[in-house]
Amino acid sequence: MWSQRRAATRQPVYDVIIVGSGAAGGTAAWNLVQAGLKVAMLDAGALRSEEDFPYHQTFPYEDPYRGFKTPLDRSEEYWKKYSITGSTKDEPYTTPEKMPYEWFRARNVGGRTIYWGRFCNRFNEADFKMGSRDGGSLDWPIEYKDLAPYYDKAEIFMGVCGAKENHPDLPDSDNYLPPVALKCPDHLLKRAAEKLGIRAIRARRAHLTVKYNGYAPCHYCGECPDGCETHSFYNSAFRQVVPLMKKYPKTFTLIPDAMAHKINVNAKGLASGVSYIDKATGRTREVKGRVVVAACGTLETTRLLLLSNIANSSGQVGKNFLEHMDATAQAYLPDLSFFTREAGDGVGGSHIIIPWFGYFRPDEKRDFLRGFQIEPSNRNPMNPVKNPKRIAGFGPNFKREVRRWVGTRVRLAAHGEMLPSKDKFVELDPAVKDKWGIPVLKITQPWSDNDRNMFKYLRRTYEEILTTAKGVDIQLPKEPDVAGHSIHEMGTVHMGKDAKTSVLNPFNQSWDVKNLFVLDAAAFASGTHKNPTLTIMALSWRATDYMLDEMKKGNL
Repeated sequence: MWSQRRAATRQPVYDVIIVGSGAAGGTAAWNLVQAGLKVAMLDAGALRSEEDFPYHQTFPYEDPYRGFKTPLDRSEEYWKKYSITGSTKDEPYTTPEKMPYEWFRARNVGGRTIYWGRFCNRFNEADFKMGSRDGGSLDWPIEYKDLAPYYDKAEIFMGVCGAKENHPDLPDSDNYLPPVALKCPDHLLKRAAEKLGIRAIRARRAHLTVKYNGYAPCHYCGECPDGCETHSFYNSAFRQVVPLMKKYPKTFTLIPDAMAHKINVNAKGLASGVSYIDKATGRTREVKGRVVVAACGTLETTRLLLLSNIANSSGQVGKNFLEHMDATAQAYLPDLSFFTREAGDGVGGSHIIIPWFGYFRPDEKRDFLRGFQIEPSNRNPMNPVKNPKRIAGFGPNFKREVRRWVGTRVRLAAHGEMLPSKDKFVELDPAVKDKWGIPVLKITQPWSDNDRNMFKYLRRTYEEILTTAKGVDIQLPKEPDVAGHSIHEMGTVHMGKDAKTSVLNPFNQSWDVKNLFVLDAAAFASGTHKNPTLTIMALSWRATDYMLDEMKKGNL
């Protein structure tokens, strides 16, 4: 009787523990649970409901504050509750003096897929081997052909809209849903770019344009940043985690509000479980498993490995830190003065993208390596306060002038590839701790000469495109956005072919701790200039297929 009672209260041992629930963690859970494994997922945030979003809450004329920020601004409360931008009292991080870094951390199940822009751009063959071509970064230990089948799986699962374009920078797919129709600003910017010999193509987004796998198509309300009641765009919370909870309640366990702080290792040098802080009680708890997956997001994953003091015989954990160099310009296009749509703003800021065009300028001499992509944007929200020129006045003339310019503002934002450097790294701060007494991360991300030279070239490109589009009040950036603005941190736990110079093998598996896998963008050997989420999902799918095969062979 005693043995039976003791067995009933014994802590379960899961086949796999996944720390993090975003694109990497959600995809890993989806693959592993459906293969029959018993999986526990930890996340530092809560599982949200649709009521948590400020989705379709009010019309501008119903808001007594008409766009002014007040304690009653539900959208502002929403961001404070579910995300952390910058260093806070409870969860700080540090940076060297005069070297700011903007770290956006999601504290909700689904991670940053709740907020992402849904761009799904494949890396091309050259992206994986650029180090051998120009010496600017590391080569990946895999090739495009290794990841292509998993790009297919991820695109098919999410439902990615787009079109084949035969552009050398972005490999095409056979899986696209019908593309979204271009908006008037898209046509104007596309024509302007093409006059300069720069190709603009239809954006590829994880966004449903038709009914797909039981989900409704987008109804083009334009409220994407504030949630989607029809789940017409992919996020891991509502497309992977919640469906797994409903269909596999006995084999899939979600542990929310769990701040992981240590991966435990047994006497054999294998990961045995994860210790975490239960944020509701402040108590330390542990979950045990045969395999541990770190999928917290690059910086949180790096912090977890450094706190655990594991998987670092190469000394490369925290090194090779990669980001995107971002910068934004804007102008007003008088030719859009007729464009007065009040709703139905589409699936994002724009339905085109301008991939890196250096391929079309083979003889051009540039004083930087690699390139960038430009994401145009034109939003026409119901509240004109959010999109006017700065117009003074009142009365009928003022109203006419506001109406004339609403909807005419366009923005150009870019992601430029940043190269790894010994000067760009993250580490544990020896003096600063968070609310729970855990050492915080210190982030060192200076601008390099390559970054600065690329920015100057990007700025000239912005000016050329906006001038050609007949823009007025053109506002060009004086310097790049604060590092981290892209929310695309990568590297720091990179994969490679040699245990002496990399942290992971080509299947995202730790060289040192064979039952530890890192599935988020920390595993990237280089960043390219492309949005990382599709590649994160493809790598996660590939790594978990490998994991399942190794388990069948008895190697894990």
